Amino acid sequence: MSDLASDIEAEALKLLEEAKKKADEILRNAQKRAEEILRDRSYEALLNEEKKRLEDDVEREVKNIISEAEEKAKALKEKASAKIDSWARRLASIVAGVEVS
Repeated sequence: MSDLASDIEAEALKLLEEAKKKADEILRNAQKRAEEILRDRSYEALLNEEKKRLEDDVEREVKNIISEAEEKAKALKEKASAKIDSWARRLASIVAGVEVS
């Protein structure tokens, strides 16, 4: 009977050791996967930050271009208005009989 108990105990210890090894392997795999997920999320967060920065840069640049275009349009409008005023004065002086250059 003692040999049977020893055999059962040895088999139980062997199974326990195998279970422990399997549990350790599962734990290692889970830890690796968790690290991969965290790394992927970190990359995703970095990509999202970079995307946001680029979007902000583009938006800022577009606003600058629009602002410059508005300033140039205003300057051209003022120049055109001054030219029209000059032509109007010249035409008025011609009509009045006094040519002004």
